[in-house]
Amino acid sequence: MKGLKSTLIIAVLCVASSCSTNQTTKEKIDLLEEKLYSNKNESIDKSNATNLINAYIEFADNNTGDTLSAEYLFKAGEVAMGLSESEKSISCYNRVHTEYPNYKKASTAMFLEGFVYETQLKTLAAAQKIYLDFIKKFPDHNLVDDAQFSLKNLGKSDEEIIKEFEAKQAELEKQASVN
Repeated sequence: MKGLKSTLIIAVLCVASSCSTNQTTKEKIDLLEEKLYSNKNESIDKSNATNLINAYIEFADNNTGDTLSAEYLFKAGEVAMGLSESEKSISCYNRVHTEYPNYKKASTAMFLEGFVYETQLKTLAAAQKIYLDFIKKFPDHNLVDDAQFSLKNLGKSDEEIIKEFEAKQAELEKQASVN
């Protein structure tokens, strides 16, 4: 009986400690978010943003079963993308859509993973793979048109895309004037 009582006390203390740590991390995240997003007129404090990314990831690492983990990883991906920390952003987005496939933004995270490969890292083969997987997995998603556009224009400069668009417009105008 004495051993059972000790085990129960230890279990209760472990759960209480876990909840306390979880709450502390959430409070830390709340403070970092407030600091980062409160001053809209100044440039972003990179150190604060990096601390926030790390706090999000730490929470997700320590609370895989918590519904907030997917949201925090998505937010970490957004902030990292904004800081051009591409590898970290890709890692977070990948974790969202692989570890939390039922999360409401899992599909968007997958698209954004491809977007970061394309626009920040210029790793076109990786972007192409992610976009194709995204289209296959989420054919009715509102970002499918964007993924298809990106696939069609991978590796093209903005000038090339504009020239193609202008040529199509000229052709449509020519056809309209004939009819």
